Amino acid sequence: MSIRQHLYPTDRVEAQLRVHCSHARFVWNLGLEHRSQYRPHRTLRLNLVAQMRELALARQSTPWLAAGSSSVQQQALRDLDQAFQNWWGNPGHFGRPTWRKAEQHEGFRVVGLQARRSNRKWGEVHIPKIGWVRFRLTRSWTDVASCKSARVTLNRSGQWHVSFSAPQPTFNRVATHQTVGLDLGIVTSIATSDGALLAMATLLSAGEAQRKRRLERKRARQVIGSKRRVRTKHHIATICERESARRKDWIEQTTTQLVRDYDFIALEDLKITNMVRSAKGTAEKPGKNVRAKSGLNRSIQSQSWGLVRSRLEQKALVATSPTEVVVVPARNTSRQCQRCGSIAKENRKSQAVFRCLTCGHQANADVNAAKNILAAGLAVTGRGGTPHSEESHYRRSSSGPVKRQPVEVAA
Repeated sequence: MSIRQHLYPTDRVEAQLRVHCSHARFVWNLGLEHRSQYRPHRTLRLNLVAQMRELALARQSTPWLAAGSSSVQQQALRDLDQAFQNWWGNPGHFGRPTWRKAEQHEGFRVVGLQARRSNRKWGEVHIPKIGWVRFRLTRSWTDVASCKSARVTLNRSGQWHVSFSAPQPTFNRVATHQTVGLDLGIVTSIATSDGALLAMATLLSAGEAQRKRRLERKRARQVIGSKRRVRTKHHIATICERESARRKDWIEQTTTQLVRDYDFIALEDLKITNMVRSAKGTAEKPGKNVRAKSGLNRSIQSQSWGLVRSRLEQKALVATSPTEVVVVPARNTSRQCQRCGSIAKENRKSQAVFRCLTCGHQANADVNAAKNILAAGLAVTGRGGTPHSEESHYRRSSSGPVKRQPVEVAA
């Protein structure tokens, strides 16, 4: 985990921090380009050590690089090498390292960290070739002082932060012997198999949302590269940063409560990248309902389902009393009747209403899906669960729901 604190540099220090960000981004992109051009048949092996030697030669021939911090630039290459190691080791989870762009990837890592406390509310961190920069202390100083590295970042709204790398703290909880299935949605952010409907609070007020739309329309009319457009982008980024902070706060509080209340949590394995893929199509085969699909994509992204899952898994790992998080396939969980197992598209009458055509069971659609997710999670873990509450279950065929034999579940 990281302990993120707000950094308050002076104007002179901020200019130097931006230079460090430029150096780190340049070295990362240069190292990525070299690795992209590498071919196995070449005699010279391209690895971290070889790139470190190339960086030393580049600093000798480039005064702009030589004026910067060698440790910041070397750490950028180490981060690149670690990114490739992660990609090679687990390509299903980590993607290929990509280019870093100005105004989007502004940051660098500091190793051999030095930090000191000024008073109860303020601390200082030492940045290479800059000196001491103060930050607002909002966490325990003991946690900050034990960190050995940190990352300095600049967001799009112009705020500087320093994130201290620290081990994940132990999550204190008491075993409850309770199980739950979670259905992640848009109208209802999280529906539980217990019947609870957890909706994310409105992230922006009516005035903030209106101001954001007005600024976005204004930006579309402005000349690219003009100072006025830069200023408008800054105002938009400030609102987006506020929205993101509120979303993360809700997710942190909700996931903490879920891990504390349940010993077993079942989730859907949602392919979010595929779900938010654009429907524009190509010039030869243009897409359909593009505007509606783009609106749906924005709604999905605003819920941050991936962050919900990752935070649940991370907190469950460090809980003092074990909490198990299981991911099950999402196929037909919203179309299957929790009572009889019938699967049909027509079972779901609307976004919120589920009415089974076979047995007449009626319930909230999201809660019904959450119960199916819990049953599937219990089944795959051998806890005695079945895909639904009754012994027999159904599969879908061309002639409608067809009954088949009960599924045997290992004890």
